[in-house]
Amino acid sequence: MLSKIQAYVEGFFASSAGAFHAVGLSPNGITFLGLVFILGSALLYAAGLPQLFYWAGAVVLLLAAGYFDAIDGAMARRYKYVSKVGGVLDSVLDRLGEISLYAAFAFGGLTSFPVAVWALSASLMVSYVRARVEVEGVTLKGVGIAERPERLLIVLVATIAFPAYHESIFWGTLLVAVLSTMTVVERIYQAWKILSTR
Repeated sequence: MLSKIQAYVEGFFASSAGAFHAVGLSPNGITFLGLVFILGSALLYAAGLPQLFYWAGAVVLLLAAGYFDAIDGAMARRYKYVSKVGGVLDSVLDRLGEISLYAAFAFGGLTSFPVAVWALSASLMVSYVRARVEVEGVTLKGVGIAERPERLLIVLVATIAFPAYHESIFWGTLLVAVLSTMTVVERIYQAWKILSTR
């Protein structure tokens, strides 16, 4: 859903990409930085966010992870670094980041294991369905309410609410699970509708 407004914010990310390019960073380097930040936030979640310092750190690291997640693609497009290897690396590291995040929620006691597994499974299926259908020549980018940017945003909002409402991450994870499941169903339906007419 948020990918539909990508064109409106592309200029901002392109300027940031220029700054990182100037200091010698590549899109793949930016992708690895995003993974480092999301793994850092996962460690804080796994500790259960026991103090305000941990909570603030998780928010900052998650914001940084989302930021770098947007920058790598903008840099690749601007400087013609788009490659199949970069695309595969970006997808794999994104999935690794999500796995670490939802696992950390469960291990940190911030949500239940069943909800964490549901959210993780549905999130991975959102990406898998898109990737599998693209093999058949159908693009599903922008289809569904819970693509990766939306899922990270939900987690971020739930984390910000954490000090005031201890169970907010549980409800945020549950929302990710429900919306991701809806997105999987919508993508399968859209793919079926398009492919059945060919």
